Amino acid sequence: MDAVVHRGSPLAPGHLQSVVDKVRREGYVHLPGVFDVAEVDELREHVDRIFDEQADSGRILEGWAAVRLFEVDQLFRDIIVREPIIGIAEALCGRTCRLIADSLLRNPPGVAVSNWHVDDTVYFPLPEGAPRHDPRLLPVVHLNVAIPLTDIPSVEYGPTQLVPGSHRSGSDPNDADQPTFEGHGAVSMISKRGDIYMHSNQVWHRGAPNESDRTRYFFQLIYGPAWVAQRFYTDINYAIPDHVLDGADEQLLRVLGKPILGVGS
Repeated sequence: MDAVVHRGSPLAPGHLQSVVDKVRREGYVHLPGVFDVAEVDELREHVDRIFDEQADSGRILEGWAAVRLFEVDQLFRDIIVREPIIGIAEALCGRTCRLIADSLLRNPPGVAVSNWHVDDTVYFPLPEGAPRHDPRLLPVVHLNVAIPLTDIPSVEYGPTQLVPGSHRSGSDPNDADQPTFEGHGAVSMISKRGDIYMHSNQVWHRGAPNESDRTRYFFQLIYGPAWVAQRFYTDINYAIPDHVLDGADEQLLRVLGKPILGVGS
C-alpha cells in the first residue's frame, strides 16, 4: 500500500500568529484534525512494523519506546517537514530551526511517564522572589510536537497533562501530585487521532497513567533553534545514515542539521 502521509498546508498568517502567541503565553496549543485518519492509521501500522523488526537494534527502549524513527521509515523522515508543523516550529524557534530528536511511545495499560517534570532541566531558573518570566522575552529552546496515533477521549486513556503558563515559572513543578501555577492546575490534552498539540519542554507536564484497556500510541518530534544540540541518541558520535539523506530537499536537509552558512537562527 502506498504511503498516505502528505506535505500538509501551512496555517494562514493570522492563525499562525495566534498559535505562536498562545505557545509563548500559555506554553502549549492544541490543533485538531491536522492529519486525516488514513494518514494516522498508516503511521501506526509502520510503528508496529518498526517494533517488530527493530527489537534488537538498540532503537527500542524498555520495550515500549522507540527513537530515530526517521532512520528506518521514510514516512517518519518526511513528517519532519510536514505543514503546519514545520511552519509553527520555524515561527517559534527561528527560520533555521532543526529537529532535535524524535521518539515514539507505545505504552500499554499501566505504563506511563507519570511524574510531573520539565524535560532536561530548568533552563532559565528564577531567584527567590521573582514571580515569573515575561513570555515576550522567553525563548522556546525545545518545542515538543505530539501526534497521538490513537484517540485519547478521556483521562483514563493516559493523555498528556500540563500546567498552563508554568514554562514562565523558572522552576521545577511545585507539587509532586497537583502542581499549580498562578492559580491554574493541570489540563489534559484530550484529543483524537489526527490532532496535534505542541508545548514548550519547560511546561510542567506528564503522561497521565494509562488506566484503559488499550495501548496508547504517541509520536513526538522536538524542534529547537539551530544553536541547540541535536540528540539523536542513544549512540556516541552519531552520524545520520546516508540513506536518510537520499532524495531530501534543502529544507529537510537543513532541519536534519545541514549548516546554512551566513544565516542566523
